[in-house]
Amino acid sequence: MPLNPLENLLFSIIGLLKGSIIICIPVFILVLFGQELREKIEAETKKSWLITAFISTAIIIYILLLIAYFFPFIIASQELGLGEIPSIFAPDPVTLLISFIAGVLWVGVVTIVVSLLLMPFEFVGSYIHDVVSKKLGKKPQWLKLLISCYITSVFASAIILFLVPESITGLFYLLYYGL
Repeated sequence: MPLNPLENLLFSIIGLLKGSIIICIPVFILVLFGQELREKIEAETKKSWLITAFISTAIIIYILLLIAYFFPFIIASQELGLGEIPSIFAPDPVTLLISFIAGVLWVGVVTIVVSLLLMPFEFVGSYIHDVVSKKLGKKPQWLKLLISCYITSVFASAIILFLVPESITGLFYLLYYGL
């Protein structure tokens, strides 16, 4: 017997809340690093919150995308002679270096796009953190940040999964195959 729409909605919301816990943990860790990085950048440059938040997001996203971009190549290089290219067909070191530099530059372009896409979620997260900080008062700062990350993860997951689900595969396509 099919579920009625209210049961379907209820189970979808419960699934969203459970799934957001998994997303919240790495987001919380990245926010901790990002917060420290943003404060250091702000202390050195005396720029606004918007600029320092964008720069710190771009740095963290750049590192994560470099790992994601080069991970298949690193794993493939660990194979022991399996599918070894004959020396006559092997690329010369200059070609490999140019390919590496092109990959690093391409990851930089994708980083700018992803950082711009993440900025609205950072604005929402900052607002949620302000509200949570006022509500919780004298609770530890890490707890306020964790709750804020969870609520923001629920919000972002709902937007991405229900409104633009193709954005996840689109970002992978942009990273690996370009424009």
